[in-house]
Amino acid sequence: MTARNVSLTDNLMKFVDLQVQTGRHQDASQVVEEALRRYADDIATEAAQIRAVRDHIEDGRRAIADGNFRLVAGEVESAALLARLTRRRHAE
Repeated sequence: MTARNVSLTDNLMKFVDLQVQTGRHQDASQVVEEALRRYADDIATEAAQIRAVRDHIEDGRRAIADGNFRLVAGEVESAALLARLTRRRHAE
């Protein structure tokens, strides 16, 4: 394993020390490794969410191009659309 030196703020250093003192981790390296694993997971989750949003946008664009859409005007129609989408989401 390659060693690296990193600089931490005082608050982060206190956090790392506390994790070791409380026995959650054996040493500072384990704290940093877990933090980086969690960060990598967060980035992967974010990327998947962005892909999902882009896919939905593309689906919407295709629907519009195919004429498969409905115009919604005003608060009453907007509220009704939101209610339908909410019901559909809960049914999934």
